[in-house]
Amino acid sequence: MDVALERFHTGKTVRYSALLHFGCDAVTEDLSAWFTHYNGRQTIEAGIKEGKQVFYLHRIKVRSEPAIFLQEYFVIFAANFIRWATHWLASLPQPDEQALDVRQLGIKRQVQVGAHVSAHISQRSDGKLLRFTDWSAFAGKVLRLPLSTAPPGYRKSRKNWPFFVLPSLIAQMLR
Repeated sequence: MDVALERFHTGKTVRYSALLHFGCDAVTEDLSAWFTHYNGRQTIEAGIKEGKQVFYLHRIKVRSEPAIFLQEYFVIFAANFIRWATHWLASLPQPDEQALDVRQLGIKRQVQVGAHVSAHISQRSDGKLLRFTDWSAFAGKVLRLPLSTAPPGYRKSRKNWPFFVLPSLIAQMLR
């Protein structure tokens, strides 16, 4: 059994974590690789938890194995799309002081709250404007979608490619 104490910072606070390893692998010979592998497992577990709690993957609505895989892939696609769209929207200039800051919204809030808010969409010469109604969770906020801004990863030579083959649009690879 191998035991390690990891020290890390969260802002100004120093935190500690104990790592345990059972097995024949010589993990103590390369500590940075051990920590990277260990933290990679936490990322995978967080993705599984997100799939169950945010996208409700634990309520499988189908019974056949191919349909289960398809439902799982749609959940992963939704998570990737929301992360990509968040990154893209955060990179856009939002000149309005009432602009919705998507960087402050977590994935769970975007999915469970954002999917149920009401808003008015208006077409303008510079793009579209999404204005959230006074009765929504984002009351008074606006989101501008300009016409001339290409999404991240977009290249003219690839404009006819399907979206799922552009590596810059993939946040989490499928199995």
